[in-house]
Amino acid sequence: MKKPDNSSILNVCLIPSEGVSKLCEQASQSLKSKDTMFVLGDGKFAHMTVFMARFANQDIEKVAKLVDEAVAEFKTFDCTHKGFFITDGRYYEVSYAKSEPLMKLQQTLIDKISSLRINPGRPFEESYFAPYNEQQQQNAAQTGYDLAGDLYRPHVTLTRYNEGCTPKEITMPDDMDLSFKASKICLYLADDNGAVYEKIAGYNLL
Repeated sequence: MKKPDNSSILNVCLIPSEGVSKLCEQASQSLKSKDTMFVLGDGKFAHMTVFMARFANQDIEKVAKLVDEAVAEFKTFDCTHKGFFITDGRYYEVSYAKSEPLMKLQQTLIDKISSLRINPGRPFEESYFAPYNEQQQQNAAQTGYDLAGDLYRPHVTLTRYNEGCTPKEITMPDDMDLSFKASKICLYLADDNGAVYEKIAGYNLL
């Protein structure tokens, strides 16, 4: 399927606290090598995607207003660090607990904005996690986001490795705690790999 014209990927994400963001950047920079595609701090920053989908450019302002409505009912909540994870897609991530407030936030965003997405039911298969497995295809068709619901994996990406270069094991300090209190949500434009690059709007939780 051809990528829809005049459309953009929109990423609604949580921004960690300044201290945790700096620690994530330091951890990411420590992994930088010829084997990595990117690291934080080189034009990229720590963020936790809550919901992401492709929308028509003409609807971006409308989406921003609906996100504002969606987050207005939420208060700050804890995002608890649960370790690290290497994905099948060669990403190395900081893992977080799949908490009730976080899942409720995702579902509220889906209820508010997913109907505006491009091609509901038959979405363009984005390159940031293609090819999709069967459950991802179902998620993408239903919500626009392949990792929604049961497949959602709360995380902050530290790096992605080049094809054939993913280490079998990566060691981080045992005492590293990257937990933070979710208080800042942003809406960003994201590139074809899902990486955010331009802020559309910011929202603060009470």
